[in-house]
Amino acid sequence: MFVPRKLNRVLPIRTLRHLFRKFNEKEQDIPKQGLFDNPLLKSLEGFAELNKEVRLECSNIVNHIISGSSNQTTVKLFDDLSNAICKAADLVECVRQLHSDQSYVEAAQKSASDFCELVESLNTSVTLYHKLKESKEREVERLDDVDKRTIDLFLNEFKQSGVHLPEEKEEELLKLVCYRDELARLTGYPSYAHRAQENSLLGSYEGAHNFLWGVNDRTKENFRACRPSAERELAVLMDIQSQCNSFINGIGEWDLHYLSQIYKERAYGGFHHRQMNKFLTLGNLINGLTNLVNQLYGVRISQQKIKQGEIWPGSIIKLGVFSSEDDFLGTIYLDVGRRSTKTFGDCHFTVRCSKQLSNDCWQTPVVVLSLSIGEENGENWKDFQVHLHRAENVFHEMGHAMHSMLGRTKYQHIAGTRCPQDFSEIPSILMEYFFNDLTVLRTILRDANGECIPVEDAACMIASRFAFSSLEIMQQASYALFDLELHAPDAARLLREGKITTTNLFHSIVTKALPHVDRQHDSAFQHRFHHLVQYGAKYYSYLIARSAASLIWNSKFRDSPFNRTEGERWMKVQSHGGGLPPTILLESMLGYSPTSAHFIEALKKETSHLANLVLNLMNPFDPRVRARNAAKAEMFALRHPESVNQLSEYRDQRFQGTLKEQDLALRTSTTLYVGNLSFYTSEDQLYELFNRAGEVKRVIMGLDRFKKSPCGFCFIIYYTRADTENAVRFLNRTMLDGRMIRVDYDAGFVEGRQYGRGKHGGQVRDEYREQYDPDRGGFGKIWQDR
Repeated sequence: MFVPRKLNRVLPIRTLRHLFRKFNEKEQDIPKQGLFDNPLLKSLEGFAELNKEVRLECSNIVNHIISGSSNQTTVKLFDDLSNAICKAADLVECVRQLHSDQSYVEAAQKSASDFCELVESLNTSVTLYHKLKESKEREVERLDDVDKRTIDLFLNEFKQSGVHLPEEKEEELLKLVCYRDELARLTGYPSYAHRAQENSLLGSYEGAHNFLWGVNDRTKENFRACRPSAERELAVLMDIQSQCNSFINGIGEWDLHYLSQIYKERAYGGFHHRQMNKFLTLGNLINGLTNLVNQLYGVRISQQKIKQGEIWPGSIIKLGVFSSEDDFLGTIYLDVGRRSTKTFGDCHFTVRCSKQLSNDCWQTPVVVLSLSIGEENGENWKDFQVHLHRAENVFHEMGHAMHSMLGRTKYQHIAGTRCPQDFSEIPSILMEYFFNDLTVLRTILRDANGECIPVEDAACMIASRFAFSSLEIMQQASYALFDLELHAPDAARLLREGKITTTNLFHSIVTKALPHVDRQHDSAFQHRFHHLVQYGAKYYSYLIARSAASLIWNSKFRDSPFNRTEGERWMKVQSHGGGLPPTILLESMLGYSPTSAHFIEALKKETSHLANLVLNLMNPFDPRVRARNAAKAEMFALRHPESVNQLSEYRDQRFQGTLKEQDLALRTSTTLYVGNLSFYTSEDQLYELFNRAGEVKRVIMGLDRFKKSPCGFCFIIYYTRADTENAVRFLNRTMLDGRMIRVDYDAGFVEGRQYGRGKHGGQVRDEYREQYDPDRGGFGKIWQDR
């Protein structure tokens, strides 16, 4: 379908002070303008006139396409047709969602319905489809690469509407339009999940499936790559739960938010947040954004005067965007007032896209950001207090807006955010990275005297923002997998046959993602998960975009966030909109074409870093935490006096020497024995954990002596005895990969000890185990032989 059915481009969530001047927006001597300078929209009756005008313009363009009477290329005419509808329909949708006058909302609703009818009639026109398809060969000499890609995008959207099907199936297709799976099969896809991946970064259902579920190699599996960090955060929540005098074993999904809030209150308290109030104002955020884009892109943003009637009444800010050569790039409106009639959540509307016009001039974009920040009709918007999460949302939505402003494409159909969803989210998420950077944050947040926020408060704010984000990412990954698999071939068939329910499917996926979190098997969160409707089989796009933004941030901006060279390179990438495949755009920025493995590794590193933000505040080497641990150790010694003089629970039975010699070796050795590991725990995970106690010299993985694969133990060698003692004191009985590991002193590693001593090659304990242990090979080997 060459005109998007979703007419509005709503994308959820997620210091040049002298440039801002106060304007009187209520001057009565200024002639009344139509909404967004459209002269038809000076009154309610103008919406009907707008529909008539657009229909007439579309009729003329369609006649030119069918008759071939124009000297323009067919794809150019198609984009003109799409532009005529979208710049009117998107405007109407924005008014319908945000206007403060209910009568305008109702008029916009009627107008939007008429546009939907027009769109559907054009999307199902067989004549238009064949004219476009034939033009690819008939006009081949006049087409460049952008023309050809745009034609392919138009044709693909036509096909997804089923317009290319034989006539006898057209009636059947119309009846089944509400049933995604059947629609996908009718249009040539194995499932709706396959259909939804067209033009995405991963390129196919299999690519998305492998990203979320992962392949057999544990080190490249998304869930398991992120799970260790999530489980470390989960262990912190369990500690919090134990301090709440809870006698309940385990932790439920209903406890996660409650316990994390208790942790944040104890770790950060209210002092830092109170201190930040004078810094987190809307004026500071806008000034900071202005300064950031100026340094990165050379782009200038200045406040503009709003003409009477140009937009609905309220707390509206109008920003003009100009290039380094002072060329006008576009307009951004910020509707920052709180009112019940606004659409829920922060979002952005593209009212008009960029496009190269026939006279070689540019159609400039218009974007509206809906941000519920201050009181309606508040005059001193610069002083509006902004909550931390909403402040990040301001940067996120401005990332979308700047993507539209920087777009310079031949066709509006591929302008700005009109590109695959996983790529369209990258600029906005990258802006979140800028906001949460300590250097950027201290540049943005200044008080009335120009003093920047203290580094301790800024660091505390960032840490509090990301506390337990690894768990949140794991939950998001499980929801994304449910969304994908719900639209896959097997689930659709089983649901039709009544063999499973969506609740069964949701429960099985979430419990595999977070096996150590209790949940009710019949709870049905998916019934309230509205993204299933809006993003069917593509909710994972946010994770891909986050991974891509992480790759860009860490390689290009982390060490130099105001780097102009990299900023201009990123500006050029955004200028293409959807005119080039997203893989090519990312390659031009990163210097390589990222694969699923790159995205998984980026997500793994990020979750590990975020988990460390939590654990650093629970650091065992912090004096307060050390005192608590010492008290726990003292209580344990009083209850278990027999263990006080026990140097190590583990002793190598094949030690070559006397018991006294072994005791001496245990008291001076820098080697540890670590047991009860999962067979899937990696060497990297062990390095990461044990380096917290001191610098690790070497990790020797315990191996099955026949298969040469990990079998559940290892040796850790430190450089100093002090680090070795710290590891035993603070890491013994730590949760790793969902298991409580055992850390003991060892008399010293010698070659050959890394191999299991059991009959079947593994550890002896795994020979006779009667209980099923999925992380250590299932049942014991003796029981398996039976």
